[in-house]
Amino acid sequence: MDFFRKFSSYAAIWTLALICVVSFSLMLWTALGDAAITDEIAHIPAGYGYVHNLDYRLNPEHPPVVKALAAFPLLFLNPNFPTDDSAWTTEINGQWNMGGKFLYGSGNDANQILRVARIAPILLTILLVILIYLWSRELLGEWWALLPAFLFALSPTVLAHGHYVTTDVGAAFGVIFAAYYFLKFLHHPSRRSLIYAGLAFGIAEIMKFSTALLVPDFAILIVIFYCADVLRNDIGPKFIALLKALARAVKHLLVIFALGYLLVVYPVYFLFTVNYPIARQASDTAYMLSSFAHGPTPAGAVCNPTRCLADLNIWMSRHELTRPLAHYMLGILMVIQRSAGGNTDYFMGQVT
Repeated sequence: MDFFRKFSSYAAIWTLALICVVSFSLMLWTALGDAAITDEIAHIPAGYGYVHNLDYRLNPEHPPVVKALAAFPLLFLNPNFPTDDSAWTTEINGQWNMGGKFLYGSGNDANQILRVARIAPILLTILLVILIYLWSRELLGEWWALLPAFLFALSPTVLAHGHYVTTDVGAAFGVIFAAYYFLKFLHHPSRRSLIYAGLAFGIAEIMKFSTALLVPDFAILIVIFYCADVLRNDIGPKFIALLKALARAVKHLLVIFALGYLLVVYPVYFLFTVNYPIARQASDTAYMLSSFAHGPTPAGAVCNPTRCLADLNIWMSRHELTRPLAHYMLGILMVIQRSAGGNTDYFMGQVT
């Protein structure tokens, strides 16, 4: 009986490995032939600036991790990085011009850079396939868990996006990773599971700014979970018990968010802003937020609630201790600003 159980487990693992190999091969084959997409022209030089120069002046509207992972292997190629160009020296967030110069105007092999940079996103996609399998195995068993892993690994959408240097697959990984450990904490509360939930939340936050939606999502989940636990069990006066459950939920949420931001987000942004001159960061921040919420607050006036966020961000960017978090906050505000203004869409021959 033990033999058949072990054989079944090994067979499931080898089946998962085959799924991963097929998915990896399809993405790699496509990555070797595709030209650079629009976002990669900005993301690849930005990531190289993070890991080579420890300078975050390019592409602050996206967190650094996927870009940095993609650019790290490029260090071994030692490409020419035109830091004497105006796109780096004087332009504010000159990501597009820098991308054109880095890939096509500095004597580098653009195809080689693209192929090497795409390795990390592909591996991150495969890691997400494995994560989906491991979580599904806990819920469904080792053989049924292969179904969601298979559907994700060979999804046309995943294969299309998984090999590009963009933040989409990184966001998917972050959300699933954070949700897994958050639910682990809810079902098996302990100091260790609380720490893991906080660290996983922090990892999600440096993948893509849309993962900030995990904050209200986790708040809703934990309140429902704790309140349901009170209503399900006879533990004295319900109103008092509910108040205690809400207080416990708030305390645990604050710990999770604090761990994520202080132990993950802050160190990562600190590292990648080490060589970003503080005066340059402050002036760049003020410029990029100059039109946010109807512009700067006049001297002597009180800022409106939305503009207060921008004013606080500009103030934080001027101080050494707070400027890593200021750069993270700048990215979120830029996403809010861009969403309010709308994006260009193409559908069935129409550009809107």
